[in-house]
Amino acid sequence: MTKTTLQQIWPDPAELSPEQMALQALRQEIDGIDDQLLDLFQQRLAVAAKVGRAKDAPQGPHVKLRPDREAAVMARMLARAEPENAEAVEALWRNIVGWGLARQGRLGVRVWAPVEPTRAYDSARQRFGSAAELKAERDPQAALAFAAEGKGVAVLAINAGDPWWMGLRREWSMLSVFEGFGGATPSSLAVGLIDPAALPGGHRVVVNAGGDAGDGSGASRWGLDTHHGWTLSLTDARLVPGGPEGCVGAVL
Repeated sequence: MTKTTLQQIWPDPAELSPEQMALQALRQEIDGIDDQLLDLFQQRLAVAAKVGRAKDAPQGPHVKLRPDREAAVMARMLARAEPENAEAVEALWRNIVGWGLARQGRLGVRVWAPVEPTRAYDSARQRFGSAAELKAERDPQAALAFAAEGKGVAVLAINAGDPWWMGLRREWSMLSVFEGFGGATPSSLAVGLIDPAALPGGHRVVVNAGGDAGDGSGASRWGLDTHHGWTLSLTDARLVPGGPEGCVGAVL
C-alpha cells in the first residue's frame, strides 16, 4: 500500500482542516453511541429470552404474542420520542420487539391477499419486523389452519372475494383478530391463537347476522364486509371475545 493510499485512509491530523476535524469528531461520537446501542440491544435480547422462559409452559395453547404489551411499549416510546422522529422510532421498535420475540422462537406469518398483495405483505412486515418469517398463501383456509397450529399468525385481506372471517364463528373459533392494517377502516386483519387477556384495548371485531348499525346501547358500529346476511364490523362496545354478541377479537 502506497504512502498516498495510507494518507487517504488515515490522514495526518495536522493536515486536516477545521471542518474535517469537526466531522471526524462527530463520526467518533456516532461510533461511541453505536457501541452503547449494541450493548443495550444485546442486553435486551438476553432479557427477552428470560421472559420467554418465565412465561407459562411453552407448549401452551397460545402463540407467544402479547399485543396489549406491545401496544403499551410502543405508546410509551412514541410519547417519549420527538414528533419528527416518531415514524423512525416506531419502525425501529417494531424490529427490536420482533427480534426479542424471536428469542422465544421465530414467528411465522402467512399472508393471503389476492388484491394488492404487496400492500398487505408490507403491512405485515412493518408490524412484525424483519425477524418474522413471512410467506404468501394462495388459500385463506391454509393461512387460518397455519394460525390454528399456534406456531404463528395469519394476515388476511377482507373484501377480497372470500368471506373467510365467517369461519371465526365456526371452524376457526379458537382464533382471535388482534390487528388491523390499512387505517381506521382496515383492509386486512391479523388472526392467531391469542390469549384473550392479551388482546389490544381498541375497537372490538364482530361477526354476526345483521347490518352495521349501532346496537341500541349508544355504541357505534362500522361495517367492513358482508356475505349472505352476515357482517364483519368494528364496534366501540366493550364486548367479551367469544361471547354471544359475536366478538372475535380487537384491534387498536
